[in-house]
Amino acid sequence: MLATVFLTTVLAAASARSPAADDWLVTGVTVIPTDTEEVWPQRDVRIRAGRIASIEAAAPKPRARGATIIDGRGKFLVPGFVDAHVHIATEAAIHARRDPVLAGLPFPADRSYERQILLSFLKAGVTGAANLGGNAAGDAALLQLRDDIAAGRLAGPQLFVGKRIDGPRDHVADAPDTPAPASTPEAPTTPADGAAAVREAARRGYDFIKPYQFLDRETYRAIVDTAQALHLPTTGHLPELGCAICADRAFVFAHPMSNIAHAEELARYAQTSDLSAADVDALTEAVVRTRSGVTPTLITLKTIVQLYREHQVPAVPAGWETLVDPLTQRDWQPPRNRYLSAEFRAQPGMERLPAAYDFARVLTRALWKRGVPLTTGTDTIMPGLIYGASLQQEMRELRAIGMSPLEVLRAASLNARRLFAASAGSGAVRRGQRADLVLLDADPLADIDNAARIAGVFVAGRWLPITRIDAKLTDLAARNATLESALRAADAVR
Repeated sequence: MLATVFLTTVLAAASARSPAADDWLVTGVTVIPTDTEEVWPQRDVRIRAGRIASIEAAAPKPRARGATIIDGRGKFLVPGFVDAHVHIATEAAIHARRDPVLAGLPFPADRSYERQILLSFLKAGVTGAANLGGNAAGDAALLQLRDDIAAGRLAGPQLFVGKRIDGPRDHVADAPDTPAPASTPEAPTTPADGAAAVREAARRGYDFIKPYQFLDRETYRAIVDTAQALHLPTTGHLPELGCAICADRAFVFAHPMSNIAHAEELARYAQTSDLSAADVDALTEAVVRTRSGVTPTLITLKTIVQLYREHQVPAVPAGWETLVDPLTQRDWQPPRNRYLSAEFRAQPGMERLPAAYDFARVLTRALWKRGVPLTTGTDTIMPGLIYGASLQQEMRELRAIGMSPLEVLRAASLNARRLFAASAGSGAVRRGQRADLVLLDADPLADIDNAARIAGVFVAGRWLPITRIDAKLTDLAARNATLESALRAADAVR
């Protein structure tokens, strides 16, 4: 009996001393909560069970109490970043593309292709990513990826999966001279089918709705209204210009989405005025009245301009070259890269493309000055942009239009969390909040470039130091290199 009591006591004591896998203490760190202008130096931050358990003045001797200690001296803790506009290339989506070479592409059995994408986000401090719709196979895979990450089966950012809803493009292009095809929830041309598409997306567990640009007026309205009634955010494209049946500028602002997916979408409405300065004020005022947010994706338009001017894909940021996998390299080259095609360059008005980028920058600045909530998005996998690093490039774009580093950090974190997960907390570095955090080696308020100096990330309280992320990425890049020979062999057969 005494022996049993003694053994039980020893085991209990050993358990108390052993660090728990989900219990961390970041010591001596500078905290930038971002929801105020406060900066808290020398703090001990406890992360337990996926949340911030406490933030206290740093103790001379850390009181770990069973937690694993992370030395935060000289480092800065900020909210995790969110890419509010991406398109994640799942293996299922790639197989489903209209390319016979890809239909039987032998991906490694360990999901290394998708795992590399997910870890690339974390390497850049991106702990949340919103996928703005794809094909049906890709969406199903993304919903599963989202759940696998949430359950801890995969390391990656929290995923928000959007359902793209669009009308039949051919009908819009030819309208009003051709009759509308039979309406379906997959390609709705009636309000009833538009609303049904939203309800089905909600049933399947999508996180938000992406209205696309080839929707007629009343179908567009039904989609937006139904999503709002079901408390699903909407972020997407504005209806196509020059389309007789589509929602015009006044209609769109009378029935607004939660968020507009590109500043370029707004800039298209200024094409008729030849990108006049007056339209900057008019469009800004319209967005302010609707209380919509905007994801500028300035790096996207900048990259398109570079492709147009230089006739080649821009170099990716230094240190990221090995993460451009063989399939992506193939897609970035002609003839698959439409931005390098003669057809793209021959489109009417293309000579104004550089001016459109300048207009979008000026418009984004005006939106920011009027208090419109901006979020950081990249439209990756745009040619020339890669997952993770492109978000850091977009942060620099927002800094370049005059936003302070703190405002850029808010756009890259709190604003996106408010858009996609408003009921889950603010996302700030505060007690009780979900622990999606980035530990930086230098002060991002002194220089936004320091937001790229990643020491490690917490995703729902799971800690990954940058050394481990880089080691895993090196291994995954080597595995995915085997795709190159398969692609060459398949292309040769064709």
